[in-house]
Amino acid sequence: MSKTTKFEELSINRNTLSALEDINFERATDVQTEAIPPALEGKDVVVQARTGSGKTHSFLIPIFEDIEGGKGVRAIVMTPTRELAQQVELEARKIAKHHGLKTVAIYGGASISRQINKLKKASFVAGTPGRVIDLMKRGELDLKNIDFFVLDEADRMLDMGFLPDIRWIISNTSSDKQVMLYSATMPSEILRLAKKYMEDPHKILLSEDDVSAKGIDQYFIRVGKSNKLARLSALLDTEPGKYLIFSNTKKWTQILSEKLQRLGYKAHPMHGDMSQSARTNTMNRFKKGEIDILVSTDVSARGIDVENITHVVNYDIPRYEKDYVHRIGRTGRLGKDGKAITFVTSEELEFLERIEEYIDKSLRVKDIDGTGRVRMKTDYNELSNIYGMVPFRFSLKEGASKWEIVKNMKKHGIREEEVGKIEIENDTGKVEVIKSKANRVPKIDYFDNIEVMQKDPRKQ
Repeated sequence: MSKTTKFEELSINRNTLSALEDINFERATDVQTEAIPPALEGKDVVVQARTGSGKTHSFLIPIFEDIEGGKGVRAIVMTPTRELAQQVELEARKIAKHHGLKTVAIYGGASISRQINKLKKASFVAGTPGRVIDLMKRGELDLKNIDFFVLDEADRMLDMGFLPDIRWIISNTSSDKQVMLYSATMPSEILRLAKKYMEDPHKILLSEDDVSAKGIDQYFIRVGKSNKLARLSALLDTEPGKYLIFSNTKKWTQILSEKLQRLGYKAHPMHGDMSQSARTNTMNRFKKGEIDILVSTDVSARGIDVENITHVVNYDIPRYEKDYVHRIGRTGRLGKDGKAITFVTSEELEFLERIEEYIDKSLRVKDIDGTGRVRMKTDYNELSNIYGMVPFRFSLKEGASKWEIVKNMKKHGIREEEVGKIEIENDTGKVEVIKSKANRVPKIDYFDNIEVMQKDPRKQ
């Protein structure tokens, strides 16, 4: 089937087509083109496709083609995070209203009584495992008669420890239902889940080799901790856009966003210590463009489905390769171009190597033409080699010998054992000095035009 298939060619009814017209969807993406026809035929479907491929509508469209109102909950989509549950329900609602149906998102951190009231009229549910189980055990959510069960971002469910909950939920649903499973990767546990609960599923593998995140230009910047903010500021000022910036901890997510705000950037944090209402408000403002820089942790970003993110920045390099792929997949969505830039310190080169091996691709070195709102410092810790020595190149004043240089260094508090090899040829030379005393080297009387020797960004 053509990659530019029109939705009219997929045997979709008039109500659904009207909904798609309202949201300016005219042509199906690859995953929609591949998944919708077998799903419309009632087949179980396993789809391997990365975030941003249009997968949400590839299961929503078949659901609303067949779902009937007035008979309780007929379809449920399980998601790993509350943000993703909200996003799926929002898109479902846009289609449901054209069919006269009601939808609801159920997740923790929000009023359970309000969700119970909405469930009474809902035909479609998007929810997270904890709240779904809670409502099922209370007798408020009955899944015994559902026609559709969708597991979205199954590998994220696995990473977050939700598979036992998913098994319990699915074992308490009707046996006669259509199951659709979506995952960016296919770990063995996910495959076993599919084998146990799905009947001869139709497999669609669109991201087998897509961990390299095609369509995303991937770079790294070698930078020490003391200059990260300066390099980030230079990037933001040089390449304006819509930024999603990742930090590895909730604490630094908050700190970094506050530092950016003080510098005059429209930046806001997104992390688990924020209330649900604050997170929802921040996400809505990011989508509307009122915020153009979102600083987030991995967990909080798992539900982010925002168009037109131009840059993903790993302010902190992820410790796990799969997290890298998940992070950068938030840009370059639905065929649009995107950039992913990862900051790497000398101590983190091993993580860069693991990522490159995992995606089978070398990241390019990123050069930033311009300066930002923070002055760069000379970071001798980052400029030192694995032995803690900083290499300098210099021109020499007339008549200076190695002995005289070492003697003069002692005057400036640099002991002989803190000096590495000294090489002199004609009137130029090289010297290594321990990083804790490197700031004193420019004061040496016999040196002219002293500068730190830059090293290969891939070497410690």
